[in-house]
Order: sequence, then C-alpha cells, then structure tokens
Amino acid sequence: MKILVVTNMYPTPNYPTFGIFIKEQIEDVQKEMDLEADIYLIDGTHRGKLEYLKSIFTIPFKLASKNYEAVHIHYGISGVFLLFFKPKIKKFMTLHGCDIQSWGSNSWHVWITKKILRKVDLVYVQNQNMKKVVEKFNANVEIVPCGINPSFFAPPLNFSKNRKEEFLILFPGSPGIEVKNFPLFLEVMDSLKKLGVKNIKYQCLEKMSREQVRDTMLNSDCLLMTSISEGSPQVIKEALYCDLPIVSVPVGDVHEMLAGIPNCKVASSHNQEELALLVKSTLFGDYAPIRETFLKKIQYTSHHVAKRLAHWYSELRTAPSI
Repeated sequence: MKILVVTNMYPTPNYPTFGIFIKEQIEDVQKEMDLEADIYLIDGTHRGKLEYLKSIFTIPFKLASKNYEAVHIHYGISGVFLLFFKPKIKKFMTLHGCDIQSWGSNSWHVWITKKILRKVDLVYVQNQNMKKVVEKFNANVEIVPCGINPSFFAPPLNFSKNRKEEFLILFPGSPGIEVKNFPLFLEVMDSLKKLGVKNIKYQCLEKMSREQVRDTMLNSDCLLMTSISEGSPQVIKEALYCDLPIVSVPVGDVHEMLAGIPNCKVASSHNQEELALLVKSTLFGDYAPIRETFLKKIQYTSHHVAKRLAHWYSELRTAPSI
C-alpha cells in the first residue's frame, strides 16, 4: 500500500527530534503491514506560514506523481489543500490537540480545521473531549493516542537514581511555547519554596536528543505539567515509562493516563498553590512502581497503536472515499 503522509512536524537534519513520534509511528506501522510511505513536510514552524499556502498547489501534483492509495494528514491545518482539491483516494487525519481545542491564540487553527474535517474519511483524535468536538463535523472518529516505545524509555537493569542534595523538577517543553504555560510553572516553583521546599531546581526538556530526554527523566524527581491545553501528551507517557512521578493540570487525557498510577497526581485546576502541594507530596512520597503499573495500559504503546492504524489502512483500502 502506498500512502502520502502530509504533516507540519517531522524530523529534519536541523531539527532531528521535531515530530519524531510521527516518524516512529510510520515505521511501527510498516512492521505490521506492507506500507510504502512518502512524507510531505509543511514546515510552517521553521520556514513560515506561507508553507501552508504553497502546499495548496504542490500537494495535488505530489499526489498525481505516484499511484497513492491514501493520504494521512497530521495536524488539522496541514490539510488545507483539501479545501481546494478533492483527491479520489482515502483521506485520514490525525488531530493532535491545539488544532481543534480552542485556548486563545490558536482560534484560526481551529476554524480552518473544522472546515477540513468534512473532507476526510476518518479522523483520529487524542482524547474524549476532542472526539466530542469532531463528531459535530465528521461522524467517523476514533480515539488513537500516539504511542511510545516502552523498551526505549526504560531504566537500565539494576538502575538506581543518584543521591543528590537537590530535587530536580522537569518542565515538559520549551518556555517559549505559549501553550506550555511556563509562567505558571515558575509560580509553582515559588510556592514550593514558600512551603519550605528549598532544595529544588528545575530543567526544561528542550533542545535534547531522545537519549538525553530519557536519561534526564531517569535522574529527575518529578515532572510538572502546567499546559493550557494538551491532546495526549507524549512527554507524560515517556516519563511514566521512566518511573518518574507526574503532577499535572487537568488537560487532554492526563486523567485517564494517570488513573491508578501510584505517586502521580492531577490537580483540579491551574491553581499554583494546589499544584505546589501536590508536587511537595510527590517529592516526599515513598517509591512506587509507576512504570510497572503504566505498562498494563497497553493502549499507549507504539505497538498497539501501529496495529490499530494498520487495521484501518487495510479495512478502508477498498471502501469508497468521500
């Protein structure tokens, strides 16, 4: 089966971890079925928003250049070409969160995505709230969180954390990304100090290789998520496989992900005092089998997700397209 993957995030030589989970997802599906996948990257993040306008004209030519049987679009506005061109092949779309969940400055993303949703055959979303929104525009919706390889994000044999005088708390992303809400993270750090937790420092998970992210998680004490909006955050799954305690605001599918996981907590709101109290209790909590418990939730593994996608690719291969 030949497909064209259209995405606005994918690794490049200059940005080797940018959208790495999409590349890994394609490789995992290829282990499940005979799949030839070409990539069309709309790099609006690094090359500017005109890349989306350019794609309206270039993607139809790309689709005509090979006998593709399907196109899989990652992130809503990557499918803007569908508003001007109707390929007679299967059209899949994966939404990742900010493309359909309004939180402020992303309103134009959401508006365009809703227009595009009617043009695709099947939509994959990250959580139940996203599904409720999408169903108003397209009834063919499946919840398929992006998966993680638990064999890579794992402590080595006989691993034990280094004893240190300070607690290390991780901020899951770049402070420059508005939706990640770094100001609230810093407020929680200040509140922790007021609660008497003086021996703390933090580190941002940015500009790191996959190996560096994993090793940093293995040697940290807590990951604190303060985001305004999320879909199904990959960084939470990675941290759980690394046996790292989590404290998070109530976003995306974090409630479902952390349900039943020991020493991991979801706040009731974005209140800095509540978050600080939860982080403090986590830092001074006893060791808990976080990874062992999370491994039982197989729906978050890359293998499980790949099998589901391979099934839909095969099932819809001969069905009529809209």
